[in-house]
Amino acid sequence: MDHEKVRAIIRRENEEMWHARNPQAFRATSHAHRVSHDATLGKLVGHDEHEAALAMFHNAFTDHHMRIDHLIVEGDMAACRITHRARHSGEFMGILPTGKEIHVTNMFLSRIEDDRIAEQWSLWDGLGLLQQLGAIPMPGDSQDAPQSPEG
Repeated sequence: MDHEKVRAIIRRENEEMWHARNPQAFRATSHAHRVSHDATLGKLVGHDEHEAALAMFHNAFTDHHMRIDHLIVEGDMAACRITHRARHSGEFMGILPTGKEIHVTNMFLSRIEDDRIAEQWSLWDGLGLLQQLGAIPMPGDSQDAPQSPEG
């Protein structure tokens, strides 16, 4: 498999998804039967489910900038680490807009089949995102620390 071609597929999809805010980016870079396994969002199958998940992020976050930090290709697999920076300007998973700028990392492993993404496993820092949005207290935050029985 041509490693430069695989790199181009991964870069194109991420540029289109995040910088161009194109919800149909998946159609050009992945198979219609694409399956993504995400620890937070669960299993996504096909273009429609991928587009709906992307729309959730586009509706909740603006001023988005994505940076590919690492992209490693071996055979039909590509491993990627991405940093996202955006502004929370819409409702996200029941959390009202905070206006806060967030930074989130994402790592994924993609399997390429016939020059398209067929399957992907993704881990992103959902806990860190919820902490940045104030939905979950940061460790050591004394305001939300459990109180002793005395008071």
